[in-house]
Amino acid sequence: MSATTGKGKGQTMASVRHTTRRAAWLAAALAALAASAAQGAQEAQAMAAPAEVFQFRRLELAVESDLTPADALDRDAVVADWAGPGGAAMRTPAFWDGGRTWRVRFAPPLAGRWAYRIEARPAEGPPAELARGTIDARPAAGASPLERHGGQLRVGPGGRYLVHTDGTPFFWLGDTWWFCPSDLVPIDRSNRPDVPSMYKALVDLRAAQGFTAVHMAFLGDLATGHGVTGNYAAVFAGRIDPAYWQTVDRYLDYANARGLVPVIGFGFHVGLNTPTLAELERLWRYALARYGAHGVTFLISGEYNLASVVDAAGKRTFGDVDEKRVAKVLALGRFIKEHDPYRRAMTVHPWYFVEEKRQAWDEPWCDIRMIQGSHITEGPPPKVYLDLYARTPTKPLLEGECTYEGIHAFTDATVRRNAYKAIQCGSFGFTYGAQGLWYPTQDEKDPTFKEWGTPIPWWKSMAMPGAAQMKHLRAAYERAAWWRLAPVDPGRLVYAAGDGPRPEVFVKADGDAAILAYFAAGDRSRALPRLKLAGPGGAYAALFLDPRTGAAAPVAEPVAADQGLLPLPPPPDAQDWVLILQRR
Repeated sequence: MSATTGKGKGQTMASVRHTTRRAAWLAAALAALAASAAQGAQEAQAMAAPAEVFQFRRLELAVESDLTPADALDRDAVVADWAGPGGAAMRTPAFWDGGRTWRVRFAPPLAGRWAYRIEARPAEGPPAELARGTIDARPAAGASPLERHGGQLRVGPGGRYLVHTDGTPFFWLGDTWWFCPSDLVPIDRSNRPDVPSMYKALVDLRAAQGFTAVHMAFLGDLATGHGVTGNYAAVFAGRIDPAYWQTVDRYLDYANARGLVPVIGFGFHVGLNTPTLAELERLWRYALARYGAHGVTFLISGEYNLASVVDAAGKRTFGDVDEKRVAKVLALGRFIKEHDPYRRAMTVHPWYFVEEKRQAWDEPWCDIRMIQGSHITEGPPPKVYLDLYARTPTKPLLEGECTYEGIHAFTDATVRRNAYKAIQCGSFGFTYGAQGLWYPTQDEKDPTFKEWGTPIPWWKSMAMPGAAQMKHLRAAYERAAWWRLAPVDPGRLVYAAGDGPRPEVFVKADGDAAILAYFAAGDRSRALPRLKLAGPGGAYAALFLDPRTGAAAPVAEPVAADQGLLPLPPPPDAQDWVLILQRR
């Protein structure tokens, strides 16, 4: 890397753009700047170079400026223009980080040489150059899948699932920690003497269990290294506490290093009634500048479309205050997408599926149709998912909150059934949650949110069996190349005539080539259905997987289709099982 920096003073508005139309002049200008380090009106000094730069990995450059913290909030006052391989061009905003320090973070989407120019943009007068130079990004490599494939997620081919930056399919297996980052989930301590860091213990365990994402709503305060307790809301009043955000950095950095994508938002439902749209845009402008290069995506807030007005009869209704909040969030979504240099896939977390109006679903910025299946034992009927999957225009469907383990005494069996059902009926992944973690219950005597069930302290909650079984869920789908599978219309399941309950079976398939069936636990005294194929079929190798342990139980004899009807072999017992059929 080669670079020079200058000290300047200036301010102006600059929109973040992600376009290749500016690439030609920008590449030429930046190449000239890199070749002539002495050019410019201000005295230059050498900029410290990162030890190594890799494609997809975040790098950071620091510059000095006399701009004030307020300049970081209402406009992109310091920006970096990047010109890369093949005419690629990006503009990334800088963020104020205390004193005279401004920082630029960048995750090169392509390997190769990138030239950059960092400038302060004055409200009056010409821009003031702060730094210029080049970096050479090596091809992606590393232990984490985010390092190898990129953490700025995008919608994949066909519009049914997400992919990493390089196009590798991304299986969404999320956990839910709404009160994170905060002192309720500390990163440097815990209230258990055997756990040095509650947060790191959670991240390490979920990474080992195959989780890929974690939902965070930044609820709760966070004591910084300066002993000051605060949160993101200070930005609404025009104040930035660098120590707070530097601590947040550590949370997101640690998750990324372990391969987890934080899915971040700020606040929940009625908490968004008070701040204005301009204040929320101020917060997100700073968050995008600071975390745009991280492997994160956005859910904006929790339950944005909650009906919060209670009428005289005690019924909850959707009132004027809710209409205003929803309109504000929809406008905020447009702002976030427009100002995100990486144009990552994003969504917004909704209220529960029976009541929500799905106002965001067809917004151009809303890439993922997230549903909250809520906390009713059976979860949404299959038809709810199937109808939403068929909705146009096509977008990925995701179950984002359903029957958290431990809420209302839900067991791992309930969690498993509803997770597999959601995915089999069209969701491209599943977000798990647990009583004692969505709100981090501090001990057995902590009564917070006890209305959702018996309080479970966080160290017991994190070890509940349903979370460990999610590892087997992910492994089963990866074994079957999940991104090629589509829900099978229940009408293609042909049952023998007769009375009595039908066994509960959910089927996905890659045409007639591969089939994955989930058998829910229950009475199987009645014959299992046959699957109507698109063609005559053939012989299929069959394998059962135990969703509780991940153990495989191959079926000895191939399963043969008869006149386009494929019989589904019976599972080993009455518990739930996963069946994978591959045509020979």
